[in-house]
Amino acid sequence: MIACYAGSFDPPTLGHEDIIARSAKLFEKVVVLISANPAKKGFLEEEERLRLLEEICAPFDNVIVKICPGLTVETAREYGAGVLVRSMRNAADYEGEVSLAWVNGLLEDGMDTLFLPGDPAYSYISSTAVRDLLRFGQSIAALVPQPVFQALQPELAAESEAAK
Repeated sequence: MIACYAGSFDPPTLGHEDIIARSAKLFEKVVVLISANPAKKGFLEEEERLRLLEEICAPFDNVIVKICPGLTVETAREYGAGVLVRSMRNAADYEGEVSLAWVNGLLEDGMDTLFLPGDPAYSYISSTAVRDLLRFGQSIAALVPQPVFQALQPELAAESEAAK
């Protein structure tokens, strides 16, 4: 079965990477969809998120990354997906995620949503927290995959490599 995991990934976090890795084990193919979130002002350009996610997903032969130009369910069907993967970091995510799943089910009959609980080690990580730390010049090394750290804090990444 083909699954789609959609998000704004602005920027991608360790939590996103975890859900991608776990989805890759569950499905024969996973399409990671970079979707625009009209409620959020963009931080990274879509093309930069695409590049970073492709690097993060490189170890998984069954994962591809695409930009979603419209509704997630429509793009998911274009790729032959039968299920959407969503993650919930904590109880606060539940209501919004379930509502989204119901709407997606109404828009695309037969489109199921699989909820993967986020790894507790990453439950405090959000793209918003990453952006906030960056604004204040703090390290994001503990929150993001290495390619994101290198792209967004190259001077700190170089220092950590030199210290090894």
